[in-house]
Parts: sequence; C-alpha cells; structure tokens
Amino acid sequence: MTVPGASTASAPSGPPSAETPCSRPPGRPRDTRASHAITEAALRQLADVGYANLSMESVAGEAGVSRATVYRRFRDKADLVTAAIAANGGGDLPDTPSADPKGDLVSYLEEFDERFAESCLEVLGALVGAREEPHALALHRDRVISPRNAYARSLLEEAQRRGELSPQADLELALQMVAGSVFYRRVSGADSSPGWAKRAVHAIWESMGPLSSRRP
Repeated sequence: MTVPGASTASAPSGPPSAETPCSRPPGRPRDTRASHAITEAALRQLADVGYANLSMESVAGEAGVSRATVYRRFRDKADLVTAAIAANGGGDLPDTPSADPKGDLVSYLEEFDERFAESCLEVLGALVGAREEPHALALHRDRVISPRNAYARSLLEEAQRRGELSPQADLELALQMVAGSVFYRRVSGADSSPGWAKRAVHAIWESMGPLSSRRP
C-alpha cells in the first residue's frame, strides 16, 4: 500500500493532555490521505502485533508521517485504535427501516464476524486490564460496540413491528444471542461452518416468533 510522504512537522514532547481535545491552527485543513494512512497502519499493526505492542510512534513510522501528525488527530493510542476500528465500518449501517430484517441480520452477523470480531476481542481483552487508560474501554464501547448494537436492535424491532417476532419477545436477550453467536465461536475456536449466521438468526425467530408460527 502506498502511503503519503512523511510530514516535516516536529514531534511534540508527549501526547496532549487527556482533558484537552486535539486542535490544529485555524484555516489549516487536515490531509485526508495522511488520516487514512494512519488508521490503515493502526489496523495492520493491531492485527500483526496486538494492541499492547502497538504505539503511536510505530503507527506514525508505518504510515510515513511524523509523530506530531498522529497526535494532531488522535489524543492517545486508545483514541487512535478505536477510531480506526470504527472507521473500518465506514458508515455502512443503514438508518432506514429494513425491508427484510431477518435477512439483514444474517448479513450483519457475517459482516461483523469478518471485519470486527477479532479486533473487538483483541481490544476488549487489552482494555479491560489497561488501568493506565481508563477511558479506552468507554471509547471502544461508544465508537464500535454501541452503533452496531443499535443497528442489530433496530432490525429486531422492525421484525417485531412486522409480526415476525412476538410482541413479548425479549429483544435484549435476542441481542445478546446475536453477539454471543459471533464471540462464542471466536473464543472456543469453533469452525465457521457455512450457514452459521443463518442458523443463529433462525433460532431466534423460532424461539421468539409468534406462537402460531412456531413448530409444535
């Protein structure tokens, strides 16, 4: 992958204060190519060396930019990594009612498993014990987990509105089952057999659908 040339800005002596958001001089637009190179480098290093071994300096080096360029955009490592994972989703969560909530939930599960599950487990495992970064887990939940939970819940609510799920269906439990079907396989090392997402969603519809539509 070709990345922009290194910035000539001098590196700061350390990261900005946690209480002070990053800022840049008025009228100086950010280079979107540098921003993309930084987040892509962060994702590659997250996959290659893990969250604990990733650093702002190593990301800057791989992205071909200065340390100052990274710190102008991201307060610290937690800010960088959670933003990079969120950006990898790229605004691909529809905000309009689904015409096929069951099918869309299957597609969502498959896409989440392919693009986010491994990095979520890696980051969550590291952040739970990262006492020096108490805000990091909250950032990950806010940027990565919450938007996707909200989307999955909207599909379940639409299915309920359409009568595909019972009015009494416990959607919070269904949401936990959806997430669990992804993370259990990752943690246990179970193979991703074809159709696993469809079977997982079908089990929810079978157990929480209207009584008249369930098998005897």
